[in-house]
Amino acid sequence: MKWLGKISGADVLTVTNGLLGVLAITYILDREHVIACLLIFMAVVVDGLDGIVARKYGTPHEFGRFLDSISDTVSFCLAPALLIYNNFYDKSLGSAWVSMPNAIAVVACMFYAFFGILRLARFAGKDYSERHFVGLPTPAAGVLAVSITLLWGSPDLNPFAVAEMETFALALTIIIAFLMISDVPYPNIRGWLVVPTALVLLIASIPLIWYLLLSNTIDIPATEIEYLAIIFMLAYLALGPFVVLHKRRKKKHKRKR
Repeated sequence: MKWLGKISGADVLTVTNGLLGVLAITYILDREHVIACLLIFMAVVVDGLDGIVARKYGTPHEFGRFLDSISDTVSFCLAPALLIYNNFYDKSLGSAWVSMPNAIAVVACMFYAFFGILRLARFAGKDYSERHFVGLPTPAAGVLAVSITLLWGSPDLNPFAVAEMETFALALTIIIAFLMISDVPYPNIRGWLVVPTALVLLIASIPLIWYLLLSNTIDIPATEIEYLAIIFMLAYLALGPFVVLHKRRKKKHKRKR
């Protein structure tokens, strides 16, 4: 039990991230998807805070990266995968063995969880020392999965969601899953990136909070706000690798001088 005395403030935030993921899963099982989405957004914020606290105050041990990966597995792999399954799997169509849409939903859910866990294992094993992410980071993938669900899988928040978009949403989820285990570099969310990321999460949370406060009544442009959030994340998805490559070129240029 002595090792408990080594737990730092950053560790408490890391565990809080995982607990928010567990709580999100309980709401997903109860089909309270809006609350679950809000909890996953909160987990992303807490996950960012634990890194800031760890860098500023340090930690008296070396298992922080493993603890972080375990919490991220719950909040950004399992919870979003269950959210995708619960929103896109339609029991009225029959089992996944006889229904192609349901089969795609199961494949998307499994790929997302499996590749997310593999990505976190790689991070804890060797990639934690890199200044940039190797593969799409799971918090970014989690925000994308939540945004996809809110826009195209959740009639609670978006009553205008159409079935024709479900295949596109699931295909995008599978692409995100593969990007998590890819070698594509992505910039770490720190420095100047922290402010716009925090603002996007705050803005994306507004319709969710509004939904909860007004007893399932949406009086604000919720869909438009979620589109802004997913556009920001897709910009990170597409432009992030170029930001890392630009930084590498600048470093090489300085070394030559």
